[in-house]
Amino acid sequence: MKTRFSLSRFSGVSGIALSVLLSFNLAAATVDLEKTMKEMAFQYKKAHEATTIVQLTPHIENLKLLTQTSLTAEFPEDKADKFKQGLELVLQELTAAEHALDAQNLSAAKQHLKAVDKLRKQYHKHRKVSIWQLLFG
Repeated sequence: MKTRFSLSRFSGVSGIALSVLLSFNLAAATVDLEKTMKEMAFQYKKAHEATTIVQLTPHIENLKLLTQTSLTAEFPEDKADKFKQGLELVLQELTAAEHALDAQNLSAAKQHLKAVDKLRKQYHKHRKVSIWQLLFG
């Protein structure tokens, strides 16, 4: 008598196990911050070029998702709080831009986008290490 092994009996259990394994892998995956920031720069450029609410909306949504992803990245211990604070402020501006878009206010959304750019410039200054810091710690 031949016995056939069937996964169908275990599909529910194995499906759950597979889901759990995948979620652990996703949680453990590190964020490629450089790649994410480059994509943010691209989305910002497209948002800046947008001339209508319909054009601007998907770029704001993408920027918001990328910012949320960046918040999960690992940062140097001495700068983590500062960088996360900056990303939270960016997230607030992007949320405000979304609200402006919901209210059909393109110019207000663009103002929030300008605020995002100011925050980018402000917080990117913190990532640079001075020569004195390298020499003396």
